[in-house]
Order: sequence, then structure tokens, then C-alpha cells
Amino acid sequence: MSSAPGLAGGVAAGVASGVALRVETLGVRVVGRADVTPILDRVSFTLARGSSVGLVGASGAGKSTLGLALLRLLPRALALTSESRIQLGDQPVHQQSTHELRALRGRRIAMVFQEPLLALNPAMTIGAHLEEAARVHGASVTEARERARTMLDRVGIASTHDAARRFPHEFSGGMRQRVLIACAMLHGPELLIADEPTTALDPTIQAQILDLLDRLREEAGTTLLLISHDLAVVGERCERVLRLDAGRLVDDAPAATVLGSRRVAVRAPAPEERAGAPLLEVRDLAVDHAPRGTLLRAGRVVHAVHGLSLTVRRGEVVGLVGESGCGKTSAALAMLRLIEPAGGALRFDGADLLALRGEALRQMRRRMQLVPQDIGASLTPHLTAGALVAEGILAHELAGATEAAKRARQLLDEMELPARAATARAHELSSGERQRVAIARALAVGPDLLICDEPVAALDESTREAVLELLQRLRRERGLALLLISHDLPAVQRLASRIAVMYLGRIVEESADLAALTHPRMPYSQALVAAVPTGDPNAARRRVVLSGDLPWASESQRGCAFHPRCPHPAKDAQCLTDRPELTTVAAGHQVACWKVGPSS
Repeated sequence: MSSAPGLAGGVAAGVASGVALRVETLGVRVVGRADVTPILDRVSFTLARGSSVGLVGASGAGKSTLGLALLRLLPRALALTSESRIQLGDQPVHQQSTHELRALRGRRIAMVFQEPLLALNPAMTIGAHLEEAARVHGASVTEARERARTMLDRVGIASTHDAARRFPHEFSGGMRQRVLIACAMLHGPELLIADEPTTALDPTIQAQILDLLDRLREEAGTTLLLISHDLAVVGERCERVLRLDAGRLVDDAPAATVLGSRRVAVRAPAPEERAGAPLLEVRDLAVDHAPRGTLLRAGRVVHAVHGLSLTVRRGEVVGLVGESGCGKTSAALAMLRLIEPAGGALRFDGADLLALRGEALRQMRRRMQLVPQDIGASLTPHLTAGALVAEGILAHELAGATEAAKRARQLLDEMELPARAATARAHELSSGERQRVAIARALAVGPDLLICDEPVAALDESTREAVLELLQRLRRERGLALLLISHDLPAVQRLASRIAVMYLGRIVEESADLAALTHPRMPYSQALVAAVPTGDPNAARRRVVLSGDLPWASESQRGCAFHPRCPHPAKDAQCLTDRPELTTVAAGHQVACWKVGPSS
């Protein structure tokens, strides 16, 4: 298989021994604080050329710090210890100058960073990010543009010409993640450090991205260090696993030996149904994203959501699932009137949301709160966690400053956060702690509905379980209704009592119970469920991965939007020309597919 432009960077001389990376007694300490326990303590390992190695551990174990240390990209407050040795092929990375490191990074060693919204420059277009990465290493303007378009296509972003001119905030979380992967893969590096590269991706796109990373390793001889909290992904994709615990390397062994039975996610039954009267009612919702500055940036309107109908009842948990870019987050923001819908009807507790303005809308928003995706970017960096939680109480004039601070501390305690969290800023907290702060901030004003957008995406296994237990407890104790938007299908199955599957702005399957996940009928839903990693290294080879990506939703779709990717053997001309509507196939179970009926 031939490599695309930019992927044939080749493996430099010096790795003929078969060792791509050698790390010896690597330590990371806090500058000027000899009394503080090192963040990494005498970590040693080697990575064979072309191998795929997983790096696992709890939040705060030092996984991301290790990745940054290998690139010599530690923040100023941290430094390598004097005995640290990092050898990339023939290059002693621990001894290199700033100039030498610039030539090394991106070309021979690259990293896919966590939290894509923080890693991407909000003032630069997607195309400019990739073109800059190419030009830094000598590509001409024309070559850089061609490489950028090629890489966007390779990571599954449709309509690359339109996509390249858009900004990070105009992409979904999963699409932003793919842009980071494209930047890192641009030069076919010898070593690719992927820090949670599939955190924001649904199972089908996750499988595509992991297959893409595998192909890169095979084509260019690239070594992959996969940092992940998802033990099932590591079990399927890695030959070997390194496990960190409190900054120390405690395991270095074949994946099956280290992960064992922990690889498979536990799927607990859904909670007992306690749904009441309708709380949020959505009918034929439409959300359009129009290109700005049309004189300078000609482009087509993106129909992110069209014709979506959904009801969330009091005390109910509704799971909304679907691929990255299908419109889940856009729909959620429109439901909260944080962006204006292009059409449809919204009612909350009987009130017409679209008719509310000013103070009336502000008061209604107190009852509808969001736990957003990209938690790191959503928490104001200069405020402490206590101030962040108290902010909503003060804004809605629910209490004075002293009482608001007291309530904030009580909420942080309820989230089972350590006492230090109240005075800590976001960057001083782990990903799991930041997630709990975001939940506390949303609960501070006493909402009736909580919309959780990927609430456990960036969390390790133990922290994920703790947050899911927390959400389950809050629902039970506070009578909260939850709209749970997630790519983590086992988590949705754990919490939700009703499921809606979304594809290209529409609901294509819905069940009044968990049947849309346990017994999916629509071919897209079946592919989504089948793509969930199990931890079995042979599963990735057996799994049928959907080809292509969601189309760029900039034109009216004729027929079934899933038709170009549908694997159903009976699909025909009707699927291409006539759009299917939701049809009942069983009690409480509806599917939008011409080839699925009650007896199919």
C-alpha cells in the first residue's frame, strides 16, 4: 500500500538494533522543591521499532507527564531529573538543544494531545493548523496545502475543502480529535505518542482511527505509545502494556498478562424507571451553522440538526448516542437556547422556550443545566473550584457571597472531592476532579434537568465508575432528569432508561427501554454497538468497520442518509430516493429504515 504525501518520513538510521526508544531512570520533579515527591520516579523501558505499546494507570498516575517528558515539553514548573536518559534511535533527546528539539518534534516524534479544544488555536482554521505543521519542516505553501487536505481525508473528515476553512469551535469534539491526529501523523514519525486519541470518539469512528493508526505503524515502521484509560481498547490494539502507579512503573508485560479480566467493561442493568410527566419536549428541531464572513469565506450552510423530536420526562434518564459530528451537542445547545434553533418547537415544563426572552429565559435556564464536553476548556482558569461553583448561585441571586461560598463547599464535599479542591484552580486538579467540579457547578442552582455531554469520556476506569455512581445517586436523591450524551455505550446502558440513536441530525432508532442497544434493529445502530471494544485482541480483526465518515451535512439529503455506508444486503433504489421515517417495529421501539419491520 502506498503512503500518502507526508507519511513517508521514514525511520532514521540508528534504529537498526530494533529499539525505537530507550528510556532509563526517567524522573520528573517540581522545580525548586526537593521536598516534594517526584511526579515520575526512575521509570525505565524500551519500545521496539514498529511495536504498539499501551500506557495505563489511574488519573494522576503520571501518564500524560511521561508523554510530555519524552518530547521535552514539560511545563516550566517541572523538569527532568539529572539521571534521566531518553534515546530516540540515534538521538539523545535528554541532551538536545531547543533548536535540535524543534527539528525532532513533529518529524521523528509526535504527540496527539489530550483535550483537543485546548490543544488547537481557536484563531486558526483547521487547514492552517496542518499547513503550519508541514511548513515548519520545509514544505512549500502548495505542498503544505496538499498534505493538509490529504491528511484530513485520511482521518475521515468529509468535504476537506470546506472543513479546512473552518475553525475548531465549528467542529464536534470527535472531529477536533481527528484534526489533532492528522497534525501528528503528517510526517510519519518514528514514534507517535497518542494521549487518549479516541476519548471523544464514538465506537465506529474510534475503530476507524485505531485502524488508521495501525496502518501508519505498518506503512512507516512507526512505534505507537498509546496512553489510554480504556483498557478494552488497549487490550485489543496493543501487544504490550506499561502500567504507572503514583509515578512508578509497576508493570511491563504482554497485554493479556497485565489487563486480564479487567479489560471487559461491566454492563449493569438500567435503574428502575421513575419517569413522570414530560419535562423537556422537542419537536422537529433544526439547527444550522452558517459560514461567517461570506465575502471572504464562501461556503455552504451546515444542517447540523433537522427534524429531531425527543421527550425527556421528570426523573428519567434518556441516552442520546451516535457518531461524532451527527449533531448531538448542537441539539443539546439548542435545547438550552445557548444557540438559536433554525426551526422546530421547544417546551420545558409546559412553557414555550422559544418565546422566552431576557430575564424570563435566564430564570428558566436555572432549571436546565449543562455539563459540557471539553471540561478543561469550560472551567475558567483563574477561578478556584469553589468560586466556579459559587458563581451560578451569585448570578441567580440565590444567596449572598458568604452563603454561596458555604453552599459551594458543601457541593464539592457531596461530589466527594478532597478539601484542597475548593481552593484549587482547574489546572491543579485531575481530569476526574475537574469533571466533578463541572457537575457541582451545574447542580449549584438546583436544576430539574441536567444535560451531560460526554461526562466520563476522559476518565480512567475507576474514576469513570465513581462518576457514574455519583450521577446515579444524584438522580435518585434529587429526582433529576438526565439527558446523557455519550459515545460510551456501556455507560449509557448503565444509567439510561430510554435510548435514542442519532445519525446526521435525525433520530433513526428509539426505544422506551434499552432495546436500541441490547437488540438494535437499524443497521447503523447495529454497527455502532458491534464496534464497542471488548478487550479481545482478535475482535478488532473480526469486526466489520463502517467505511467512510458522516457526510458534511451541507445539502438536503434525499433518501436514507445512511444509504452510502449501509451494509444491509437488501438495500435498493428506494433507500436512495425515499427518506424513511420512524416506524414502530415492537412495543416502544421505533426504527427509521425501509428494510426493518416487525418481522425482520
